[in-house]
Amino acid sequence: MVFDAFDEWASRRGVPVSSVVVEAQNSDYESGLARIDGQDWHVRTARTTPTKPGAFLAFWRRRPDGATAPFERDAVGAGLLVFVRQQERRGVFAFTAAHLDALDVTAGSGRGKRGFRVYPSWCGGLNPAALATQRRQAPAFEEF
Repeated sequence: MVFDAFDEWASRRGVPVSSVVVEAQNSDYESGLARIDGQDWHVRTARTTPTKPGAFLAFWRRRPDGATAPFERDAVGAGLLVFVRQQERRGVFAFTAAHLDALDVTAGSGRGKRGFRVYPSWCGGLNPAALATQRRQAPAFEEF
C-alpha cells in the first residue's frame, strides 16, 4: 500500500519514520501503523464525501470474536494521524491518545466510535454540531 499523504508530510516536516506497517483493517482509508521517534502512530487518510462537509474515516479494531469495536484508549499508541485532501489543500490531524479520548473516539470514559468525521479549518457552512466538532478538533490540525 502507498501512503502518499503520509510520505509527503513526513518528508516536508523532516519526521524520522523508522517503519510503516500496513493494517489490514480499514484498508479503504490507507490504514497503517507508523513508528515515529520510537512511538507507534495509527495512520489514516480520510475520504471526502459529495453530500457532507469534512471527511470521514474508519478507525476500529477487530475483536477476537470477529466483531468490530472502537479502539480502547490504552490501545492506540501515541495516537492517530488523519490526512485530508480537498482540491489542492492538504492537512493532517495529529490526534494524541488523550485527544482521541476527549473526543470520545476511543472507548474508555465513553463508548467510543468506529468512524468519525474530521473538519479541516477550510470547511465552512457547518451546522452547529459540526462547527462544535471542528473547534474541538482544531488544536490537532495543521495544513501543509
